[in-house]
Amino acid sequence: MSAAELQSWQDRLASYLAAEKRILDSQEYQIGQGSTARRNRRAELEQVQNGIRECQQKIAVLQAGQNPRARRVIRLRPY
Repeated sequence: MSAAELQSWQDRLASYLAAEKRILDSQEYQIGQGSTARRNRRAELEQVQNGIRECQQKIAVLQAGQNPRARRVIRLRPY
């Protein structure tokens, strides 16, 4: 697991957090009025929050793998 992979997950998390903020600010908005109005509905908040949790979990796993002081269990068997 490389630093590039960790950075990729951190970038993805930042995107999800930005999307969550936009959703919380306004789930749906309209541009224009009357018959020429265009509506935009953002992604579902639950899906974005699931993506945030997934990214946070993956980042934690990757960071634990990079930590040289991370706990490891080694089993020794005498001959």
